Amino acid sequence: MVDFSSSSKQATEGKTMKRHHALLLSLIFLIALGGCGEWGRGLPDHILAQVNEEQITVDEFNREVKELILEPGQEVKGRNFSDLKEAYLDQVIERRILVQEARRLGIKVSSEELNQAISEIKKDYPGEGFGEKLGLKGITLEEWKSRLEEKLLAEKMIRHALYYRGEIDEKEAVQYYENHLSKFQISEKVRARQIVVTSEEEAIQLLNQLKKGENFEKLAMKKSLGPEKVEGGDLGYFSKGERPAEFEQVFSLEAGEISGVIRSPYGYHIFKLDEKIAPRQVPFEEAKSGIFQELRQKKGEEEYQRWLKGLKGKAKVKINKKWLRS
Repeated sequence: MVDFSSSSKQATEGKTMKRHHALLLSLIFLIALGGCGEWGRGLPDHILAQVNEEQITVDEFNREVKELILEPGQEVKGRNFSDLKEAYLDQVIERRILVQEARRLGIKVSSEELNQAISEIKKDYPGEGFGEKLGLKGITLEEWKSRLEEKLLAEKMIRHALYYRGEIDEKEAVQYYENHLSKFQISEKVRARQIVVTSEEEAIQLLNQLKKGENFEKLAMKKSLGPEKVEGGDLGYFSKGERPAEFEQVFSLEAGEISGVIRSPYGYHIFKLDEKIAPRQVPFEEAKSGIFQELRQKKGEEEYQRWLKGLKGKAKVKINKKWLRS
């Protein structure tokens, strides 16, 4: 659910994006083969499966398994690997069904989108590392790019199908708010600064300087070992439970008050409380836009499931049974 306090909106948006991305990846693998049409007979030995009019060759599938599942030089045999290959075949077929529907609707992956994705992946392989990886896997660059484009297109198809195009009734939003009041409670927050050093003796000396009127921010910039020293020791806003247990003592301070020396596994701390924000219940009007977003996402997922059921019901999938028994 969206956190409607101004200090936590960015964190919530990041979680929402991560959640959406995880949803995209999981939905790619959602279609069950049992509902995709009849199991075929008589496919040629070199053809592993047929999805509508599109064929998947044994060589093509084995190269993809080698690229994505096995480490260079690794060989896996036996029943476990057979099960693994069958599960991965499900994923490949599912992806083909989504890609075929995307192409039917005229959905495309632009060259800019493909190049951007390639650039992001290559960041993990400095120098010639990426080319070396493909070489070890026995995959050509063009084959890899084609497979990446297919995966991007499948994700794009999912985003298109997930979008809810209907209207959200405000009465439904009010009902959701009333049934989930705890989601709209903002806990007590504080904004604090710290000075952290490695020895208790130094911490006591710094505390004495602060008691004599030394500026906390300037002293933090000079003496603190924490990364926030560049901001005068500013730790930002946080609630109980978001920081190590030793930081909880900050909540007992008054605005402007400085703590004593507090020991933690990280060293010896001195805290200063800058601001304290009391807990509150977010009113409906303030929460409304986030509730609409939540309901629209929920309805989009429900619509997607209905769409997906229809799509897999129309798909004609044949599997080489000889390969399954091998």
